[in-house]
Amino acid sequence: MTQIELHNIVKTYPRQALPAAAEVSLHVASGTLVAMLGPSGSGKSTLLKLIAGVELPDNGDIRLDGQSVLDVPAHKRGAVLMFQKAYLFPFLSVAENIAFGLKVQGVSQATQHAEVRRMLELVELPGCERKRPAQLSGGEQQRVALARALVIQPRVLLLDEPFSSLDPTVRQTLQEAVRRIQRERGITTLLVTHDRSEALAMADQVALLDRGELLACAPPQRLFARPPTRRAARLMGVTTFLRGELAGGQLRTGLGTLTVCTEGVPPGQATYAIRPEHLRLGGAPGPNTLPARILSQTFRGEQHEYQAQVGDATIRVWAFQPLDAPIGAQVFVQFPPEHLFAVDDDEPEGRHKHA
Repeated sequence: MTQIELHNIVKTYPRQALPAAAEVSLHVASGTLVAMLGPSGSGKSTLLKLIAGVELPDNGDIRLDGQSVLDVPAHKRGAVLMFQKAYLFPFLSVAENIAFGLKVQGVSQATQHAEVRRMLELVELPGCERKRPAQLSGGEQQRVALARALVIQPRVLLLDEPFSSLDPTVRQTLQEAVRRIQRERGITTLLVTHDRSEALAMADQVALLDRGELLACAPPQRLFARPPTRRAARLMGVTTFLRGELAGGQLRTGLGTLTVCTEGVPPGQATYAIRPEHLRLGGAPGPNTLPARILSQTFRGEQHEYQAQVGDATIRVWAFQPLDAPIGAQVFVQFPPEHLFAVDDDEPEGRHKHA
């Protein structure tokens, strides 16, 4: 098992306004899976390439088990990079594809055969040795690619959106398989994804990236419930932010005054956030409610999504049961104090409108 350390990594590309990595520091504990989550262009794939040795940083250091690998060529780092596409050799059988790395290492044929059988059992594809890649489904091809990556016993497994081209059912099955294998073998793994649910379901830690910056890194449950900054909260699906004057457990905003938890938050200007599923819509006023008007309702299967106008702000609310009120109806939005949390406001003025 191997730990990965990134120290103040900087990487820029010609004709790009922002760096792909802006002094990124990240620690990946040995044997864990860290998901790097963020929008396209946030620098996720660049960091994988830097760790693999495909690219070199402009500044900073990359260490495996405390040893810098900047001067170590890619093929000697023990880091295997697996892409969105399986990239199997079409003219080779499944067995030959899996054994390719062992063959390059000069491993005996008997050992190759034994390892191929073991890998096919591990990825739940026994009996597929003689098939060609064209005879496999997309999910099966990714399983073979995973077996090919694992058979050489890499120190580090780097996954660059390996499930994004698969249909939802196959995608979930393969996610579960990768997570099971990763845990069983204790392989230190970095997964790049722009899918929040995938990151939360698979990772021991989630690293949030945006515009080349590492915004936060924390266990999935903590990051989902309490992202530390406004930008991190947006990436975690939070859409409602309230900025105002905090005093005596009350946040006075342009929409109204709300009771909030003030533990660890100094009085003065403060920004609070709340997840859309924690807001409540009702027909009568109550504790911590503000008057609103329903603008729209959308059925999204597992929940109903409402947009409600509160003052001059539009707030998104998720409800598991539909509200018996038509579009345009006057209602009340409740902000449960236990679900309101303070965030550092790391977005420049002008990029957002404070409530």
